[in-house]
Parts: sequence; C-alpha cells; structure tokens
Amino acid sequence: MPDQSQTPWTDQITRVVSLASLMMGGLAAWYAIPLDRDLKRLEISAQHMAAETVRLDNALKVSGAELQRLTSARDFSMTLYQEVKAVLAKSSITPREEEAVRVLVDSLGEDPFRWRLLAALAVAANDAGVREKAEVTATFFKDEEQVQMKEQTAMNVSTAAVTTHVKPYHSMRVDLFYCTNREATTKSLALRALASRGDVAGVWRIRALPEEINGRPGYGVRTNVIRYNGDEALAAMALMKDLSVAIGVEGLRVAEIASPTPNYLSVFFCG
Repeated sequence: MPDQSQTPWTDQITRVVSLASLMMGGLAAWYAIPLDRDLKRLEISAQHMAAETVRLDNALKVSGAELQRLTSARDFSMTLYQEVKAVLAKSSITPREEEAVRVLVDSLGEDPFRWRLLAALAVAANDAGVREKAEVTATFFKDEEQVQMKEQTAMNVSTAAVTTHVKPYHSMRVDLFYCTNREATTKSLALRALASRGDVAGVWRIRALPEEINGRPGYGVRTNVIRYNGDEALAAMALMKDLSVAIGVEGLRVAEIASPTPNYLSVFFCG
C-alpha cells in the first residue's frame, strides 16, 4: 500500500516546479517581446531595401537605354556629317544631290547637329535654292533650340512689385511668329506686338515662320493664334486680351498644345 506520508511533499515539489516553469515562461515571453519588435523592424527594412533595389535597377535600365540612345544619335550624326562632308568635297555636284543631302539632314538630324550641318550647307552648297532653304531651316532650328533651353537667370522681383498689376505672363518667354508668305501684313503685327509688351520680365522675340517650316506636321498655322500648355491657360488668355486691344488684331484666339514648352507662349500671326 502507498506511503501516504510522502504525498504532501510530492505535491509541494510539483507546485514549486510548476511555478518555476511559469516564471521561466513569463521571463522568456518578456525577452521575446522586444525581439519580436526587432524582427518586425528588420522585416520592414528588408522590404524597403528590396523596393529601393528595384527602383535603382529600373533607374539603371533607363539610364542605360538613354545612354544607348545618345550613343546611337551621336553615331548617326557623325554619319550625316561624313555624308555632308563628302558631298561638299566633290568637284562636281548636282543640285539634286545637294538637295537630297539637305533633306536627309533636315529630316533625320538632331539639334544642335542638325542646324549646324544645315548652316554649313547654306554656305557651301552650289545651288542657290538649296542654300536658301538650308539657311532658313538652320536659323529656325537654332532659335528653336534656344526656346527649349531652361532659363538659367533667376529673376529678382521685389515684394513691392508683386501686386495685382503684374500680368499672368509677366515672367514668361514669348515668341512672336509671323508667316513669311504673308509678311507684308503679319510682320507689322509682330512688330507692334513687341512694342506693346510693356514692363514684363520675360524675353520677347520676333521670329519668321517660313513656309518650309509651317508646312510640317505640328505647325500648319493659318490663323492668328496663341499656343500654350495646359497650365498656362490664364497667361495665354490675358496675353490674347492685351494684344487684341493694343494692336487691334482681329480673330486672335488661344489653342492648347500637348508638346511641353514650359514657361513659354508662342504667338502666331498668320491670318
């Protein structure tokens, strides 16, 4: 028969062991809480690092593609240069050959290489017609390149000057184009528009729009119109109203374009 005298001691030992186990479990859980937080932070950091790695990898791919595009453009420009050089070096060259080279450079070249090659043709070509076309397009694309360059000069406008009297187009660049096929009337409008600019900070220029350029896709202007980007509607409308009053031009309208030309308005007098 079992020894009943040992039962209390056994129970006490069991309770002590159970209590010790409980204390050890609680202690382990207490240590595990900050460890779990650290593991979660590490997991989040790993996710961020993975996302950053993907972003950098994509950026490298884009940079690589852009570098490849620039390299291809440079190589092609050098090929065009060699072609122009070879044609101009020939002792006998026909107007047709010169015109073919001009069209090739004009349609496939990239600025500034395009307008520089066209300028060379404008000087060295034998055919007067080729020289004239090359000079017209070289001048236009040279000016166009300057339009696309970002302004580097910061404008210092005093607080007193920033009032309701400042026009919405105050600091914008404005090109005043006149169609050369109607120069007798359109150029005078451009000159009067320039004279009416008033006290604005932006640069205004008069530019000829030859039919050689106006007949291309993206132009085709046959009216009096101000072209602007979507976020420049207020400035375009204000300029339209001011020019309509200042120079009395009729039918001047505004038209939004998709091609990005930041801080720039183009006014066409072709009507």
